[in-house]
Amino acid sequence: MSRPIVAVRLRALGDLVLSSAAFRSLAAGHPGSPLHVVAESRFAPLLEEQPEIARVWPVERTIRSTLAATWALRALRPDVAVDFFGNSRSAVIARGSGAKRVWGFDLRGRRAFYHDTVPRVQHPGGDRREYAAASSLRLARAAGGAETDVRPRLTLSERARREGEQCLASADVRDPAHTIGLVPAGSWPSKTWPLSHAALLSRRLLESGFGVLAIGGPGEEGMLARLASLALGVRTLRAPHVRALAGAIAPLRGLVGTDSGPRHIAVAFDVPTYTWFGPAHPEAWTPDDPRHAWWRTSLPCRACERTVCPHWNCLPALSAEEASERVLAHLERHGRPSADLRTAAGA
Repeated sequence: MSRPIVAVRLRALGDLVLSSAAFRSLAAGHPGSPLHVVAESRFAPLLEEQPEIARVWPVERTIRSTLAATWALRALRPDVAVDFFGNSRSAVIARGSGAKRVWGFDLRGRRAFYHDTVPRVQHPGGDRREYAAASSLRLARAAGGAETDVRPRLTLSERARREGEQCLASADVRDPAHTIGLVPAGSWPSKTWPLSHAALLSRRLLESGFGVLAIGGPGEEGMLARLASLALGVRTLRAPHVRALAGAIAPLRGLVGTDSGPRHIAVAFDVPTYTWFGPAHPEAWTPDDPRHAWWRTSLPCRACERTVCPHWNCLPALSAEEASERVLAHLERHGRPSADLRTAAGA
């Protein structure tokens, strides 16, 4: 067996999912070389059973954990290391692995750690953006990866399926095929949709015969509870880790809401999505696929990439009434008609 290939993608959840195409590319382009992936511990369960990955090295955000992982990788004497994250810690891990060739994005303050670099983005120009998964795939291809589909894909392991079923049962979701996942919050305060909007959309979905499952991350439990109190009938998901989260999302009818890690997981399992955008650009985070539609603010400051905004009027301007019409129309086009769903719900 050849020496291993190392891929470093520490966080965040959505970006890790978007890197799945790059992982497949590296594994296919280096046959016989096991692919080792370094990720933060809370995200490792999602990757541990992906068939193209030989081993996941979980790390914490500590110097001790970073150095331990780096020395363990160095003992493997890897051929190639690829840093898909591009911060100081990931650059140290990639270079410290002792790989003969280290690849990364051409970022100021990082490029000195790599033997070879590629541009971080290659936007088509104007108000166009390169899909984030395509950026990672370009880096993988430069490092010897094979040509592959750019869309993120995950393999649902039997363990993930069972854990997801347990989470859905705990949330009292009895028919996931007729249930819509709703993500009201965002990883940035500026990406969060108003709770009142999410409640109105939830009521419309419930009235149309769908179940609604509110999905959030750590620290968002209070928001999900308030949503459930504003829209009676909404269920809330509590997943102990990201593998169970993936198992719970995979069988859903669709997923709507803010741009988020759960939304990228849905894309990876071919679950239809509908997403609203304000500070982020939709083309950067959405595959070219009609099953994954979006609605963005018309404000001139859109796609500002600000994590906190003193005005915060782009997402609130996307009304719950119009969002409901758009979401229901999208679900009509990409699945069973709502009338059929209402009939099934009443059967």
